[in-house]
Amino acid sequence: MKDLTFKKNIEHKTLIKECHIQNVNLIKKKLAIHTFGNISCRIEKNYFVIKPSGTNLSSLKFTDYPIVRISDGKIVSGKLKPSSDTPTHLFLYKNYAHIGAISHTHSKFATAWSQASRPIPILGTTHADYSKKNIPITAPLKNSQLSKDYEYNTGKAIKDCLKINKLDPSNCLGVLVRNHAPFCWGRNAQEAFNNSEILEYIAELAFISITINSKSKISKNLINKHFSRKHGKKSYYGQR
Repeated sequence: MKDLTFKKNIEHKTLIKECHIQNVNLIKKKLAIHTFGNISCRIEKNYFVIKPSGTNLSSLKFTDYPIVRISDGKIVSGKLKPSSDTPTHLFLYKNYAHIGAISHTHSKFATAWSQASRPIPILGTTHADYSKKNIPITAPLKNSQLSKDYEYNTGKAIKDCLKINKLDPSNCLGVLVRNHAPFCWGRNAQEAFNNSEILEYIAELAFISITINSKSKISKNLINKHFSRKHGKKSYYGQR
């Protein structure tokens, strides 16, 4: 695919429009404020579109969005600078071919867990509907990782976190980046946004539950039952 075909390709236009809509939704649903947060979307195998850095979404058009080539990180379309988190998105797209979109928010409760340096514990069936484990948190970055290639190293920390916890983006809503905020993903921009919204709801429920009862627990059998109702060969939730 030639780089200059983006503006003319209807399918690509649709993906870019959807990416813009979901970035706007981050603000509408209060998953981010002002210029915080960003959503990106893969375009075919080797490109992704991402929110421009520090921009006012109310005055932004989908045609303003930069497009980045995954193989080398080069901006191939758009006049505006991509999000400062672009190297993190790039790292994840390179390492997980099945990720179709990435959502990075600064939602209040999920970010609070990140800042508290704690994973979100699995305490009830709402959480178990989407994951059989705690929402994990990355290890702290070393000073050398902060001073050079910080955003790239954030992506690497997410990958390491998934590996340590024996998780894959296909069976995990997202990851908390320690002292920062959550990164979620999905097959497309809508699903990535939905997962960010679900993660925030789970984070709020966990906070409230622990506030009411610091010894809250859920049995492994109940976790497995609720997860299997929605996932796997024996799932029976919905109209499938």
